[in-house]
Amino acid sequence: MSLGTLPNALVVIAVVVVVLARRLSWSELENSDADVWRGPLVLMGVGVYQLYDRHTVLGAVDVVLLVVGAVLALVAGVGSGRVAQVQRRAGKVFFRLGMPGLGIMVAYLVVRLGLAGLGHLLGASVAGGGGGALMVSMGANLLTQSLIIQSKASQMAEEYTNQ
Repeated sequence: MSLGTLPNALVVIAVVVVVLARRLSWSELENSDADVWRGPLVLMGVGVYQLYDRHTVLGAVDVVLLVVGAVLALVAGVGSGRVAQVQRRAGKVFFRLGMPGLGIMVAYLVVRLGLAGLGHLLGASVAGGGGGALMVSMGANLLTQSLIIQSKASQMAEEYTNQ
């Protein structure tokens, strides 16, 4: 691990800790739009910038690992979004991941870090240890999770108005 990679790793770890802490506690959906949308998009933007900033040509291994990471992020995002808890309280919608969602997120992060390690061992220039690929993947995961949670909240609101 180089000195340039250490700050990236610390940023990713800090983001993961903050996001998990927020998503494990009940949050009002209307007031958390900034967290739901902007956070993942900013994370993805920083990751794309870091990938682009390296001016490295992508090899076949990089492309395969980036695609596998993206698919993994989307599958884990859908899974954790589906098991997220959504409640209506006093006319407002609240959500949290709960323990099943935490389990999916932890499993995703372990597999994703393993994928980064595999990329490093295979000599991948971009996907093998740079924080950019991990940030893009994490942002895609959180964005997908958010879309599923908002869909569940919309269905709950529709059911509530039809009663």
